[in-house]
Amino acid sequence: MKRLSVLLAGSALAVSANAVNWSKVSESPTGTIFSVDLNSIESSDISVIDKKPMDNITVSIRRTYPTQKNSAQKNDGKDGAATKETKAIKDKASQDTTLHHSDQQLLISCKDASYYKRAYVDYGADDKVIKSWQSEKPILTTKDFVVTTPKTIGRLIVDQACKSYQDGQKSV
Repeated sequence: MKRLSVLLAGSALAVSANAVNWSKVSESPTGTIFSVDLNSIESSDISVIDKKPMDNITVSIRRTYPTQKNSAQKNDGKDGAATKETKAIKDKASQDTTLHHSDQQLLISCKDASYYKRAYVDYGADDKVIKSWQSEKPILTTKDFVVTTPKTIGRLIVDQACKSYQDGQKSV
């Protein structure tokens, strides 16, 4: 079952990767870049069971992390016992576990600027999948959504997705 959810998470995000239109939303002080795939924004048919009706949209976002310094490179020349071979193994292990970017699929409520993370896939060097996850919740309520705080990157992402969706609705 776990393999199936990993496959579904990967395929859900991979479908949107075929015709992507990444729009940079923000960059954090640490250098992480947050982008929204404008082509992935669409109305969602996922029901949220609650007293108040909610219209939701789905969107794919990407977090691209700054290049991280390799710990083996930092110790270069300091550990005389280490051979070139062991340094190469350390470099390879570091590349396999260092995040390059993370693609996430969100369910967004524009009404109250909130979101629910449906799935994510973390990638390392050469787009190698490091980790993936998909929500297994069959029924959602508004309590499952995270309300974003004004003037944060999360709110900027929600606002950008909602604005793009509304602009797309006007042109149809």
